[in-house]
Amino acid sequence: MFGFRFHALRAPPQARALPTTHLVARLVPAAPCGWVFFDGSETRMATKDGADLIIPGGAFFPKEARRYACESDAGAEAARLNDASLCLDRPWRVKPVAAFEVKRSTFAHAAAHF
Repeated sequence: MFGFRFHALRAPPQARALPTTHLVARLVPAAPCGWVFFDGSETRMATKDGADLIIPGGAFFPKEARRYACESDAGAEAARLNDASLCLDRPWRVKPVAAFEVKRSTFAHAAAHF
């Protein structure tokens, strides 16, 4: 009627996200879920002896953690954190994301939609 034409803007195609199947965590019994997860951030410090330390950023929940596409990538990150740690027991470990996923019961799922 007035000669207006409206066209929806199309978003540019996005690359498919790689599956993120693993994360790096360390056992901390006092944490809410028993683990502290590496969130990808870190602070670097030098000791009086001149040794370089990495203080990794931590997350209390797996959804806040940095995720890795494969076990070998997560393993390399865990090894790097362990090498720069003062802890001799190498506390950073590779864990599958699936180990921390909570399966919803049928009742909880039905109640959520009620």
